[in-house]
Amino acid sequence: MRSSFLTTPQRLPARIVLACLWLLLAALPAGAQQAAQAPVRVTFEARMTQEGPAVQSGIEWRVFGTQVGDDGRLPQLAMAQGGIQAFDMTPGEYFVHAAYGFAGAVRRITVSPTSSREVFTLDAGALELNGVTGEDTSIPAKYLRFDIYGKQADERGERQLIARNIRPGEIVPFHAGTYHVVSQYGRLNAEVRADLRVEPGKVTQATIQHRAARMVFRLVRAAGGDALANTAWSITNESGDLITESSSAFPAFVLSEGKYTAIAKNSDKIYSREFDVIAGVDQDIEVLAN
Repeated sequence: MRSSFLTTPQRLPARIVLACLWLLLAALPAGAQQAAQAPVRVTFEARMTQEGPAVQSGIEWRVFGTQVGDDGRLPQLAMAQGGIQAFDMTPGEYFVHAAYGFAGAVRRITVSPTSSREVFTLDAGALELNGVTGEDTSIPAKYLRFDIYGKQADERGERQLIARNIRPGEIVPFHAGTYHVVSQYGRLNAEVRADLRVEPGKVTQATIQHRAARMVFRLVRAAGGDALANTAWSITNESGDLITESSSAFPAFVLSEGKYTAIAKNSDKIYSREFDVIAGVDQDIEVLAN
């Protein structure tokens, strides 16, 4: 014969239940205690200056925990792109990074049950760069690029590279300050340098003036004839220094203003011609094979 006992659950006094819950919460690790709290909606906005309006697009937001993981890095907890962004965050401490172009700000914040908004001041402006050659001849964008360096050079005369291959007409944010800009027209010796100041909350517009032109070379049997295939080219400057080489039938190079020599080798024969590069005046240079 089996016997069983059914018992009716007894309701514990409320004060005992609360005491047990408190003891259980206190025994949890700090991270688990944080997870037990209700999330709070926190809105983030970034401004170029303290008194400026919120940036409406282009901000990259990243939220990190404050405890370094096994990989030696802070764990990334959330990421969003845009202007003003909101995150549901458990009360606690976080690192938040706001990046805008090559400007940014990082802060350690404390989220409390009453938190609602965090404002990041970037202390930034922007650069918008363009280039001309000669007096005022526009340079096609595909031939022009800008590299941005820090102003100060180290003991070896080298500057820190901040941004590479900025395209003409781009509006690119940077922290306020002075930068060393290198403008490259083509890929050879047409280079111009300038120091430019970025003001907080403003777009600094600058047009870099080059003294160069684009030259196209052809080895021909008669003026205006077709370019001969299987031609190897060398371009030297007035001092005889080699500037560039090519095996194209009609290579094109951007060269800075000055005197040069084009040397063409075809079928074991060598032909040459001296020519001048005039700023802003693109030319076709024909070398006669005779």
